[in-house]
Amino acid sequence: MTTARPVVFDTSVYVAAIRNGPQSDSARLLHVRLPQTHLAAIVAAELRAGAATAAARRSVTALVVASERVGRLVTPSFASWSRAGAVMAAIRKKEPAHASKLPTLWLDLLIALSALQIGAVAVTADREDFSLLRRYLVFSLEIFGGRAQK
Repeated sequence: MTTARPVVFDTSVYVAAIRNGPQSDSARLLHVRLPQTHLAAIVAAELRAGAATAAARRSVTALVVASERVGRLVTPSFASWSRAGAVMAAIRKKEPAHASKLPTLWLDLLIALSALQIGAVAVTADREDFSLLRRYLVFSLEIFGGRAQK
């Protein structure tokens, strides 16, 4: 019996599921992949920051508690933070047109590196930013709503 590969969802997938409801494609994807899902600390922080209502805050807390209970939290290591700095420097040098985008790329890059740390595939709805990152970092990526990229 083969074990399915771990998955780390980008915040964009959770947000799509919240906005589109429990019957949406994004919510079904989260449900189907739940047994392989690891929650990135960066994603938990982004979800907490965006939780505007008491109900939303309770939902995020429940997700974090459940992920912690089953040992599926992933936090960027020192090596990942260091590698993130090198990747950001390379993007700044080779693609100066993206310099204004660098502050927003940090979190996506740390999510990708967190997935890489545990051998997981990163799943996102943010094709543009993650495709840019893939030019500088080899990691497994699935674009939600698109075909898998290896």
